[in-house]
Order: sequence, then structure tokens, then C-alpha cells
Amino acid sequence: MKNKKEVGKALGRVPSGLFVVTAKFNDKEDAVLASWVNQCSFDPPALTVALGLTRQARLLVEASKSFIVNVLGKDSNNLMKHFFKAPAEGVSIFDGLNVGKGFHDIKILNDAVAYVECELRQQSAFGDHVVYVGEIVGGKMLKGGDPYFHIRDNGFNY
Repeated sequence: MKNKKEVGKALGRVPSGLFVVTAKFNDKEDAVLASWVNQCSFDPPALTVALGLTRQARLLVEASKSFIVNVLGKDSNNLMKHFFKAPAEGVSIFDGLNVGKGFHDIKILNDAVAYVECELRQQSAFGDHVVYVGEIVGGKMLKGGDPYFHIRDNGFNY
């Protein structure tokens, strides 16, 4: 690639939201902070979600064929910070959070702006991420308010 530094600056200008993807399969559950989430279809309504290959939550998405996207608000700093680091060994990532249960008993973050429930329809690995297409089968406004979005200085890292 020519001019990688300049391409990185340009790519960083593509705005992203901030979301927490929650998943569960059998007795295992997890959540991951995600910024690459977009609506990709009106009929049926669907989202794409890109998760890094090293994220354990993606294995639960693949096993259960379902996930929930929790939309974080512009004032969700404490919720964001909660997901910046992995919990201590033996501690649930959901400890200390106000959660409910969505379809398939997947956790919902009650302090999020909104959530959507998705059934996995397609997936494709590309580079260091896997892109999932989830058909939206449910959802609800929770706290409401404006969603969080950001731009990056460099489009080649978070």
C-alpha cells in the first residue's frame, strides 16, 4: 500500500459508533466492546458486526447463532470503561452492571441507549476480524438519548 500513513489518517475519519455485543451459549456468556456495527438491510432488518478473531465472544455467537447489540450513549463513559479490560479470573464480565435478559437469555445492558436482538444469518472471516450478519428479531429503546460515536486519528488501530 502506498502512503500508508495518509491512508490511515483518511480511514480514521470514517465515524464509528460504540456498542457492546453480548452472547451466550449453554452456561457460557460474554460481552465485547465493538465499534464496527452497521445496519445492512431494511427488509429483513439486519446488522453487520465485525469482531476480532481473538475475541472469545465471537465463539459464543457462532455456537448459539444469536447475539444482542447494546447501543452505548454519548454519556456512557462508566459502561465503556467497564469493558476496556477483561474481568479477573472467575469473575463474570457482567458483575456490577444493571442487566436484564433478552431472547435466549442473552444479557441486555439496561443502562444502554437501546438494544437489538439478532439471529446470525451469515459470517465471513476477512483479515483479523469476522463479519457477522444478524437479522434483527427484536429490540427496544432503553435509556434513550444520543448514541456515542467517534473518529480515530489512525484507521489502522482502535
